Amino acid sequence: MKKIYLIDVSAMFFRAFYAIRALSSPSGVPVNAVYGFLSMMIKLLKEEKPEYLVFCYDRKEPSFRKTMYDGYKAHRTEMPDELAQQIPYIKRLADLLGVPAFEVESFEADDIIGTLTKWSRRNGMEVFIVSGDKDFGQLIEDGVTLYDTMKGVRYNAEGVFEKWGVRPDQFIDYLAIVGDASDNVPGVKGVGEKGAIKLLEQFKHVEDIYENIDKVESKSVREKLIASKDNALLSKKLVTISCDVPMPDDLEAYKLKPFKADELRAFLHELNFKSFEKSLFGTVDTTPAAAAPAAPAGPLIKTAAPSAPLSIADDVAPTIVIAKEERQFTEKSMTTRELADFLAEHQSLWGFSDMRGVFIGTESQIIQVPDHEYLGKLTDTFQVQWHGYDLKSFWHKIGAKTPVAAWDSQLAAYVLKAGDTSDFAKIYTRFMADVLPDLASPSQLYNAQLNFATTLKSQLQTVQGEKVYQELDLPLARVLLSMERLGVRIDKDLLAKQSEELAKDIAEIEKQIHEAAGESFNVGSPKQLGVILFEKLGLPAGKKTKTGYSTDEEVLLGLEHPIAKLVLQWREMSKLKSTYVDALPTMIDPKDERVHTSFNQALTTTGRLSSTQPNLQNIPIRTARGQQVRKAFIAAPRMKLLSVDYSQIELRILAHISEDPNLCKAFAEDLDIHAATAAEVFGVPLKDVTAEHRRSAKAVNFGIAYGQGAFGLAENLGISRTEAKDIIERYFNRFKNVREYIDGTIKMAHEKGYVETLFGRRRYIDELQSKNMALKKFGERAAINAPIQGTASDLVKKAMIEVFEKVPVRMLLQVHDELIFEDFEENLQKHSPQLVSIMENVMKLKVPLKVNYAIGNNWDEAH
Repeated sequence: MKKIYLIDVSAMFFRAFYAIRALSSPSGVPVNAVYGFLSMMIKLLKEEKPEYLVFCYDRKEPSFRKTMYDGYKAHRTEMPDELAQQIPYIKRLADLLGVPAFEVESFEADDIIGTLTKWSRRNGMEVFIVSGDKDFGQLIEDGVTLYDTMKGVRYNAEGVFEKWGVRPDQFIDYLAIVGDASDNVPGVKGVGEKGAIKLLEQFKHVEDIYENIDKVESKSVREKLIASKDNALLSKKLVTISCDVPMPDDLEAYKLKPFKADELRAFLHELNFKSFEKSLFGTVDTTPAAAAPAAPAGPLIKTAAPSAPLSIADDVAPTIVIAKEERQFTEKSMTTRELADFLAEHQSLWGFSDMRGVFIGTESQIIQVPDHEYLGKLTDTFQVQWHGYDLKSFWHKIGAKTPVAAWDSQLAAYVLKAGDTSDFAKIYTRFMADVLPDLASPSQLYNAQLNFATTLKSQLQTVQGEKVYQELDLPLARVLLSMERLGVRIDKDLLAKQSEELAKDIAEIEKQIHEAAGESFNVGSPKQLGVILFEKLGLPAGKKTKTGYSTDEEVLLGLEHPIAKLVLQWREMSKLKSTYVDALPTMIDPKDERVHTSFNQALTTTGRLSSTQPNLQNIPIRTARGQQVRKAFIAAPRMKLLSVDYSQIELRILAHISEDPNLCKAFAEDLDIHAATAAEVFGVPLKDVTAEHRRSAKAVNFGIAYGQGAFGLAENLGISRTEAKDIIERYFNRFKNVREYIDGTIKMAHEKGYVETLFGRRRYIDELQSKNMALKKFGERAAINAPIQGTASDLVKKAMIEVFEKVPVRMLLQVHDELIFEDFEENLQKHSPQLVSIMENVMKLKVPLKVNYAIGNNWDEAH
């Protein structure tokens, strides 16, 4: 989903003016507001990397609201002269930064933002309103966020309710009642914020209040409402943001343009903003400024100055070889047609992009391709050998379908140190002990890419990481690209029905919660819930947070009161409804009526894939409600879905690594592993294993792989710690090699600082060096689990690559140990034996690998 950032310029530079003390340019012009505003914008550009961003300005002359009410903004004082002098500089910034900027006669910036918000949502974009003005609460809905950059706070619909006590659809009514002194909006005299919230809890809107004025309980409030009726209705009109401002109906009008680098640098030099010049361009113009500026006396806003260089941890690479070479390149722009004449078969190219566009690097040139939509198709034809950082994202940007990966620095960095590698500048700094300028030129970016790759290749050799990189991670990128492009079909009608059913059930549970509490309150507010549980009901309070009592799952599970269980049910259903049932239909691409998740190949510390928008790895399946969501993932017309799922893959890997005879025997004989474990632990024949025995054994089996102790098992099974300890001791008596594996792995992790999968992927465990005992214990549990879970993840990746290359069926999804395919039923029937064979023989273990598979019309049927 494309994102657009709408900047409330007046609000932001006003706040910057009052947040930063006096600061003048060499020529004596006040520049503190410019300094603060630019600081916020650079931070936004750097962190959010927006493709679409708009500056929205107020006009000098009054808006249409002045004709509605002559007193509108009548009490506003004149703008301070020190601020007025800075406005031309603020407006110059838009041009220099390449930011589209709009002001419209008779309308305010709020109205431009409101119009663009609605227009962007109609065009399937996610909207971020950058402002600290609460009036924008009325625009918040799914896909619209109010982002206060000065406070670093983002408000969605829940956040609006939590902050102001009313829903976004009631926000206009709230403002109409409380009024606004700064804009001279009268509101209802004598009724404040608490009174407005109480009225809107009982009545939906201002009109409803006046239609039912006799039902207002408080006589004094009723009299105040009657006396201010005209003002209240007028105020509602005044505070309503207009969403009908005449604006361009063209997405390109809101796209960031290339920075005017030379002019921007001159501008910064003129104002003597050396810290910005250094962070944006890497160097500072040493030409003396005309006059020394007044130093800022303790500004409250500081520019994002480069932090001290961070080098990669010593345990990753004992000998750090940092390659730094500054090469000179000619820069030019090429049309797609010119590029077609320039390209050659199997040519090696570097691809990279930033807010200014898409670039291709050769040995001597940097080529900008303004029309990059068909670049992928063109380079696919030539089978270009791509090099870059995060090639999958680059391929999506250029529309590639069958690209060839020659080198991906992101994946190499991930092999060296697993974790979040999404930000090139941060990872570059970590490995290279260097800081990229925030607005690095194409030449600086390309040099950084080349130098980084040279260093990474050396590091991969040092830690023997080439095999994992070359055989698993690099070839998988193309597989994931194909899966993301295909997407999966979603049954909107079924989800709409599920949404209605969930809404009814949630409302019923909420009613029961209110009855148990003895009053109505916002169940979704941890603060209000804490007051009900621990003050009104007098339940024992557990841990506290900065904002009050903790009401997390652990706390609620420990409370012996019916309300706790009801709240947990309410949360589970509410999350299911908002995160999946209601959200999935909004993610459907209208071009193909399918949802396209993004697979994160270089994000988790475990080596596992994750997915976002939507996150398919976390669809709850333990509850009947959660399982129902899988029914909404359906096959395309005339097609079916095939699900292939590894059976007990992590326990099979544990059996292989530990070589435990009892564990290996159970898998060799294809026994129910949990029942077989129970028979061993409880010393009963397999046929006499009870459901309770099996449940306990299952908890131990899964817990062992995660380093779970007696406390965790006791919590999981609801038994005493003594009983849990006894079960674990019996387990280790029967599965002695598992105990040896655990002890040996922890010892090795402490000695080396890392553990490895069977494929040679390392996981460095920094927590083992911590002086904090809890963190160190976490590190030990991670050390036990990483070789097992990491090997399982690597094995699935290897299977995906082989299936993609050898079996002509459409692979759609990967969810941990499960792969989902889509094709005509006859093709699935024909190729499933080959597919199963590949997955069961992708790696030879001391126990057999086994997969379960099924074909159905939807994911639930095929699972």
